[in-house]
Amino acid sequence: MNQHFGKQAFDQAEKLFKDARVPENFQAIARQSVAASKEFYAKTAAAAHDGAKVMTEIADTAWGSTKMLNEKIAQNVTANAEAAFSAAQAMATAKSLPEIAKLQGEFVQRIATQAAEQTKEFFDLSSRAAQHLLEKAQAAAEKSLKPTL
Repeated sequence: MNQHFGKQAFDQAEKLFKDARVPENFQAIARQSVAASKEFYAKTAAAAHDGAKVMTEIADTAWGSTKMLNEKIAQNVTANAEAAFSAAQAMATAKSLPEIAKLQGEFVQRIATQAAEQTKEFFDLSSRAAQHLLEKAQAAAEKSLKPTL
């Protein structure tokens, strides 16, 4: 008897759910919720993609600036070493102590002038690189703050 009662209750419940209709306003709300969720996901995914793209651009800019500054340092070190070897070669072939002192004085004056020029140039390059990176970051921040319609 319990088995028969269980089957009958299950059949009645199945018939109730089979014949039951979802109210149209509930369906409309469900459709709107799904559409709103899909739109939110699309906007969020686009924002995440844009953010990743911007971070890559900023990182590329920073890396390019770092590479340029490192190359400049290598050029300066090479130029300074060449100047030192040239001066050493000239001093090694000098005929007297006063000539060596004169060559050494010229070298010190030339390397001091060269170092000042290199420092100024490196500072200018560093400032421009930092400014460029800052402009990229500000542009990205302004873009991310604009409301999406």
